Amino acid sequence: SIMNYEENGTPMMPIFSMAAGDFVSIYNNPKEIGKWDCVCSCFFMDACPNIVEILQIIHKMLKPGGFLMNFGPLLYHWSGPPMRPDDASRDAYQDRFKHLDDRYMKSVDLSYEDIKEIMKKVGFEVVEEHVGMESFYTADQRSMQSTMYSCVNFVARKEQRPENGNS
Repeated sequence: SIMNYEENGTPMMPIFSMAAGDFVSIYNNPKEIGKWDCVCSCFFMDACPNIVEILQIIHKMLKPGGFLMNFGPLLYHWSGPPMRPDDASRDAYQDRFKHLDDRYMKSVDLSYEDIKEIMKKVGFEVVEEHVGMESFYTADQRSMQSTMYSCVNFVARKEQRPENGNS
């Protein structure tokens, strides 16, 4: 549990923000730089077209020593449709799906090991992790059908000191 206290020892009410819409459009904004103590995400990272960009934005948002807490699978919603044997070339494949948002064709599906390496390079230290946690999604206890994901749960800390005078 992360709790902030006033100088007199009184617990401070946390400032909480949740916004619907495109994360990049909302939070890749100079007014968000170094303003956040913690960013929590649940079933989010893999739902972004570019996880590297998301990690860079979250890193900029956090104060030095701030935390990124994440829970979810690596399902990658933006993965493009698979190529078929009858796709004569990559151009033919892309032409067949030109009606899709182009982010489907630009998405890169990374393993958790790759993501950890990228987090290090961005400036995060993974301080806690649990891999392979089972989580039900849209389960109905009265039904014989349910969807279960194998998830990763991690806590990563932004380095303590500001980089080149920036948070």
